Amino acid sequence: MEMTKLRKTIFLIIVMLILTFSSNVNIKNSGRTISLYEKQNFEQIIQPKNIEQANILSESFGDQRLFWIQLPEFIQIRATCLAVGDDCYIYMANETIELLGENNSVSKCEALRDAFDHYIYPKAIEVAGHPSGVLGDIDGDPKVTVFLAPTVRYMGQAYLGFINLDNENPSFPYANLREMVYVDSEHNVNDTICITIHEFNHLIWYNNDWNDCQFINEGLANYAVDYAGYDFWVTTAVVTSFTYHPEISLLHFVREYGELWDSSYGQAYLFVTYLANRFGNEFTKKLVFIEEDGAIGVDAALEHFGYNLTFNDLYLDWITACVLDNTEIYDGIYGFETVDYRIQAASSMVREFIMERRHYYYGFDVKKIYTSNDNFTFVIDNPQPYALGISIAFEDDNGWTVIQEINEKKSDDIRIYVEGENIRDVYIITSLLSKNTPTVFGTVMSLNELISVDLNYTFYDGNHVTDGVGISYSYFIIIPVVMCMIIFKKKRS
Repeated sequence: MEMTKLRKTIFLIIVMLILTFSSNVNIKNSGRTISLYEKQNFEQIIQPKNIEQANILSESFGDQRLFWIQLPEFIQIRATCLAVGDDCYIYMANETIELLGENNSVSKCEALRDAFDHYIYPKAIEVAGHPSGVLGDIDGDPKVTVFLAPTVRYMGQAYLGFINLDNENPSFPYANLREMVYVDSEHNVNDTICITIHEFNHLIWYNNDWNDCQFINEGLANYAVDYAGYDFWVTTAVVTSFTYHPEISLLHFVREYGELWDSSYGQAYLFVTYLANRFGNEFTKKLVFIEEDGAIGVDAALEHFGYNLTFNDLYLDWITACVLDNTEIYDGIYGFETVDYRIQAASSMVREFIMERRHYYYGFDVKKIYTSNDNFTFVIDNPQPYALGISIAFEDDNGWTVIQEINEKKSDDIRIYVEGENIRDVYIITSLLSKNTPTVFGTVMSLNELISVDLNYTFYDGNHVTDGVGISYSYFIIIPVVMCMIIFKKKRS
């Protein structure tokens, strides 16, 4: 009986020790110990308190803070600082620490810290400028806070990471008052690093220009990932989707989560990569600071650096590069230096067989002629009142030839004659454009929201341009002559 009582006593002592230990989780790292005192990691604040600028100049490993985050309502999450770098603080939500375990959590944050100091921060400055921007340094601490929180678990796959534009606004009740990016805490280390690069680039951009177009700032954010040495993440995650959907609009970012969403990210990345490859990182950095937005901003940057090009000219060169990716012709303007890429979506053309394809505003369509004579005429409907960008690229005994035209004629159709010597591969790229540099940009949830035109096209052996033009314009000549003859006869009668 006494042994039974003794066993019960020992058992109760063990249970009490376990409970005590579970309420005070310790993390050991390099001889330092911290405690996650709060078991309630998510704390809803019904009445927001007045926020004063915090002194964060002495933050160190083990510090705990409550950070505001929108999931989707603004709540506060308790987090612990698990790594401090030369340019960053890495905080992780206590809930994630308990989920991943102590050692895994610290190792992940230290890997992110090292990547941030050695690659993310210096490379981001090269392509976009300093994170303080025109807003200045709100907390007086040059370090950037990266907060790893379970965003995907609470918000869905579309929320791998984000920034809060009001974080540096002292009058905003949910501001954390620091330069800060939010990244999902439950992805692997490589994904976490790449998402951090992307969001940090957004932080730099929005601290200088908060309302620019998405095809530029999303493109630059993914180019920053590539430039920091993690090109595999953007090429496999987004560019492989765009290769089958060149019809999506460059100007209007698709914001419905899915394949077209990834395609928009891939398209934007390739466009900014093309700008950086052709004009250099100073050009991409200028886009961040320039006052004009969208395509007008690209025009302003081209003018600033002395290029006699318009956005439409550049766009036509870029869609040709997406198809050819050949830097050995035409001084390299039809290819990418830093990425190996070609559009895979191309419809085959059959001689004198009329086909139809829907063209979306500032998307493009690729057609390939597999067998052709050494001279042929391409014919396509005129999309009045819009312009049609046309790029015809073919390889023959003389190498590659590219014929480009932004057609604004008022004829019923557009005809282009092509002639070569033993023509082999032929690509015909067409795009619905504005006659002048477009001023409107934005986001859509589906392609149905975009301007679009169904265009018929085909090709004929030989030169049909003269005949086509003669037929088109003969009506304008014959009709007035006939009318004059009828009036003359009536007067004589």
